[in-house]
Amino acid sequence: MNPEIIDLIVKGLTLLPTLVEAGIDITQRVQQLIVLSKDGASLSDAEIAKIRADFDSDLADFNTPIP
Repeated sequence: MNPEIIDLIVKGLTLLPTLVEAGIDITQRVQQLIVLSKDGASLSDAEIAKIRADFDSDLADFNTPIP
């Protein structure tokens, strides 16, 4: 499997407990992780970039200071 896909799966799995703790619905992220694990090799660069951007956005939202 592509190392980029493995890194993205690890990133997503690492992010999940943080999202759960924050009360965020993780359904879509879990579905993305399933797609990565099953079809990662056949995903386009754009599809991989979209998943990475979603994970990054979730983390950025979580890290935003509370006003």
